[in-house]
Amino acid sequence: MRTRVLAVGASLLLTSTITATVPAAALVPERRLPPSTKAELARIFDPKVRDLGFRTTRALLQNLDTYAEDPKGRHLAIYLEPIAEAFPDGDYVDSFTDTAKVFLPLVFDRWKGLTSFDVCLEPLPSEDTSVSPEPMTQVLVTRRGLKFLDWDDATLVDVLVTAKEHEAADSADVDFYVYFRDRLEDQPQLIEAREAAAQR
Repeated sequence: MRTRVLAVGASLLLTSTITATVPAAALVPERRLPPSTKAELARIFDPKVRDLGFRTTRALLQNLDTYAEDPKGRHLAIYLEPIAEAFPDGDYVDSFTDTAKVFLPLVFDRWKGLTSFDVCLEPLPSEDTSVSPEPMTQVLVTRRGLKFLDWDDATLVDVLVTAKEHEAADSADVDFYVYFRDRLEDQPQLIEAREAAAQR
């Protein structure tokens, strides 16, 4: 019995010695990609977008070549819809930059394996019940494109100017892309921002 106790004690001592000499980071590898399920991503981001009046409806990692869902994909796509039963078109324009700032630059800083990211604001579910409705707005940014803009102080005008400056003929080369649904183009806030951007 004494021999067994000594053997167990030696084993525990060896284990504790190994644990003490190996850095904690080596024991738990850095997670280079975000979670791949909507539920996990919503748990992270819903508290951040709720104050802006949105919730996560879809969230996934996608393969960069096919944009098919892929748990090891390096493109993160987030889709948000309004929580309220009514959401005027002008509110989409007003919310555009603030919702983008929730994710940028955070997603690239937090997950070093991401290559690109986009977030779409979706119409009210009462307006479009399809699984993948046409978005009201979208901003897509690659890791390289992230450096084109200081997101801390970015305004809608800044975003529009940056998107115009970095337009690409081939969609595969896009590093910074902005989309507004046609019906939002008559919103005073967007008209004013586009006019200001044109003067830059």
